[in-house]
Parts: sequence; C-alpha cells; structure tokens
Amino acid sequence: MTGLVVLASYPKSGNTWMRAFLASLAAGGETPDINNGMGIFQVSGRTRVDALIGLESSDLTPAEIARIRPWISRRIATDGPATIKSHDSFLPPPDGQEPAIPADVIDRVVYLVRDPRDVAVSFAHHTGTTLDTVISSMAEPGYTLGKSIRHENPQIEQFVSSWSSHVESWLDTPGLTRHLMRYEDMLAEPTVTFTAAVRFLGLTTDAATIDRAFEAVRFQTLAAQEARGGFRERVPGADAPFFRNGQTGNWRTRLSAEQADQIVADHGTVMRRLGYLS
Repeated sequence: MTGLVVLASYPKSGNTWMRAFLASLAAGGETPDINNGMGIFQVSGRTRVDALIGLESSDLTPAEIARIRPWISRRIATDGPATIKSHDSFLPPPDGQEPAIPADVIDRVVYLVRDPRDVAVSFAHHTGTTLDTVISSMAEPGYTLGKSIRHENPQIEQFVSSWSSHVESWLDTPGLTRHLMRYEDMLAEPTVTFTAAVRFLGLTTDAATIDRAFEAVRFQTLAAQEARGGFRERVPGADAPFFRNGQTGNWRTRLSAEQADQIVADHGTVMRRLGYLS
C-alpha cells in the first residue's frame, strides 16, 4: 500500500465504529481502548496540525487554513502508509483550490454512509443543538465543522458541505479507489459487510479474527466503556453519550413528519440512490 487509506464519512455515520473495528482487528480481536488504542487519527486534529506547521493554527484565518490543509495531508503521507479519519468532503472549500485530502496522497477510500434522517437525530444529540438546526446545516452547501472561538475547538476547520454533496463528492469523483459501507448493513449483515471492507483494504486476516473483532466492538461494549471512563471525542455540550443508541430507524419516532419530509426534499435523489427511499 502507498499513500493514505481514508475512512471518510459525514459525521455520525459509523466512522468511529469502523475505527474501533480496525483497531480490534490489528490486536487480534481484543476490544480497543476507545481513548488511547484506536490508532487511526483525524487529519484535522489541532494538536497534530500545530506540530506539523510549527505555529498555532488558531492564529490562521479560515482562508489560510483552507490553503494549508492539502499541504498537511501531503506532509502526513510522507511519513509512510497510514489510515486516517475524515469528515471533510472531497471538494475544494470556498477559500481553497483543492480538497483537504488531495487525490494524489490517497491510496483508497472507505466511505461510510447512513440514512440522513438517522444522521440528523444522532448529530443533534452529538452537538447539543436542535433537530431543525441540524436539518438546516445538512442542506447547507457551505457547511463547515470546526468553527470556534480561539483555542476552544480541538479540530481545525473542515469543509463538509451538504449531506448530498458530501456523498456525491466521495462516490462520484473520478480516480479514487473506493468502497461503500452503509451503516445499516454494518448492523444487519456484519460478517459480510466487515469482511468485504477487510478484503478491500488488502488485509490478510482470517474469518475467525474478523468475527472476534466485530464481537469485541459491539455497540453495547463501546457504550459501556464510555460510561466507565468517558470518551474524549464527545463534543462539549452534547446532550447524550457519544455511543448513544447504535440502531437504525430512530428517526421514525424522533422526527416530525415535517422534519422527515424536509430531509427527503433536500436529499431525496441521493437517498434513493443509496436505497433509503423506494
């Protein structure tokens, strides 16, 4: 393998679960320490970025961050093969000329996707904001994560765009070697779904170890670990644990008919493509 393996997703779509699974796989099927033992980092982490650029990223303007992000990814790639997590879209941000993780440093992409109606419910809890606010953000072409007052956010800015644009940017841009994982399939058909991802990544792991790894990172196990010792990736102000529910279809009881209809109006074309609408 050369370059970076990117675990890409819109927020709250199964990325952390996939990271935990790969960490367990590397440990022979042991449950990883969610705070210290997952070994797959996010390229937008402020501490890492500051160390790479030699100054405090909080002193940079959004335009300067947008221009430096591709350099950061290329710098990380010079250290050799690595697997990284990203919520960035594969689009140039408004103040940049290329995506934050440019194609020339990417070996392959695992793209994780989830029904946007369930994403909205989970993301509202994750950020401690209202469903209407999240639904509006998910439709915003210029939506960006990581905006904050100086020094307060552990992540630098990430250009996410809308949910539909995020999906299409990673799935439709030519030249990427990619593999699609639906959150719903991870739950309903874990053996088939996780095994397919392992083979795509070129990992020579036997079926028994794959099964052990999946069992080791079941949602209840990770939720129990968070309950005991917390989870440092939980956003300050969140109104629920990071590992909150781990189910599908919660939107049916959490969204009003108007909210569900709005998400379909915003994203129906891509939802149909991915099997979320008939």
